[in-house]
Order: sequence, then structure tokens, then C-alpha cells
Amino acid sequence: MLISHNGDYQFFNIGTKIYSCYCVTYKDKAVMIDAGPLSERDLIEKNLSKDFLFAVDAIFLTHTHGDTAGNAEYFSMLFNCPVYCMKTSLEYLKRGAFPRPRKDHPYIKKAGTAGNVVPKLPAFIPFEPCQNILPLTKNVAEEFLGKDVQLLMTPGHSEDSISLRIGDTALIGDAAQYNKRVLAPVFVDNEAQLARTWETLLGFSCKQYLCAHGRPFSSEEWLKNQ
Repeated sequence: MLISHNGDYQFFNIGTKIYSCYCVTYKDKAVMIDAGPLSERDLIEKNLSKDFLFAVDAIFLTHTHGDTAGNAEYFSMLFNCPVYCMKTSLEYLKRGAFPRPRKDHPYIKKAGTAGNVVPKLPAFIPFEPCQNILPLTKNVAEEFLGKDVQLLMTPGHSEDSISLRIGDTALIGDAAQYNKRVLAPVFVDNEAQLARTWETLLGFSCKQYLCAHGRPFSSEEWLKNQ
């Protein structure tokens, strides 16, 4: 579904009710942002064809949890295109699994009994190992999405989390989610880092933040929760 367009850019939500991944088109290029979980593959592929997105030139991952990278290998093979993620996470993608949080993880301890559920979340479920992978860098982002794109390090949910800002739109992965209001992600790897990430992203005052879980929201909606 086409969400918005701005000059040479078009933003599509190609996700599902459970998980939102996106496609950004720029001139003759199309970039898939996140690939969704294995359980949502068929519907994501159906939504791609529904929006006539029959060719994708690259897949960018906002991080390498199972619910963002689960279909990376499949769509990489389908479109014969590379997958890009942070250099520090290439091994996770090759292995097809992001390390599950340890029992002594600070957030697990803080979550109490709810912390027992965290390692069982879709984020930590193994997925198909991906082979055609390369580091995501500023130059790579600009190659596919032009000079107006900003590649931002936005850790907190995970150490390898990134966001992409294009004009007044930011694609933020799991930096925040929307469920009746703007909320922190279910799992937080580092709360101090997440607080700095929120400050950075809010500072852009974007008209729309495209998150992995929930609908797009504005900076005004985000500020209501501060």
C-alpha cells in the first residue's frame, strides 16, 4: 500500500497486520526495508505484487532479529539482489540466528516473570541463513536512495539497530512501536541507548515515523507520550 510520496520518493507498506516492512522507491531503484518473519512470507509477497513491486534492487535490514530478517534469504533469491545490514551483524545473518538474551541480561532481570517470555519472541527464532550479504554503509544507502538519505545508528532495541531518514520520513524499525500510542519495543537491549535514540529521532520532527510494529505516527503523536 502506498503510504506517501515526496518528489522522486515513494513509500510503501508491504507488511501485514502483525509486522510492517516497507519498500522505498527512488527514481528507477526499489529498496525493501526489512523482510518480515517467516510466518508472514506469503502475505508480504502477495502485498509486493499487489503494489506492482515486481523488482527489488536491494534489501536493507534495520537490525537482524528473526522478525526483520526472517525472509531476507528468500527475497534475496527471489529478486536476485543483495541484503545489507550492519557489519557487526553479518555473522548473525549468515548463521540465521540472533543470540538470545541471557538470563542475567539486565532487561530480563528487570522484566521479572515477563522476562521468561522474551527469549521465545519471534525476534529470537532461528531463520534461513542468508548468503548474499554486504555491510550497509552511508555510500551504499546513497547509491540506492540518493544523497538525501541519512543512515543513522539508533541502538537500544539491539546494538545493530539503524534508521533511515529521507526528508520528513524516518524508517525506524523497532526503535519504537505504535499500539494506541507510541511505546518502547517489547525487548530493549540497552535502555540508556534507547533513550538517546528517541532523543535523536524526535529531534528530526518528522511528519511520519515508519515503525516495524503498528501504524506510522508523527512527531506530535510521539511527543504526547513524553
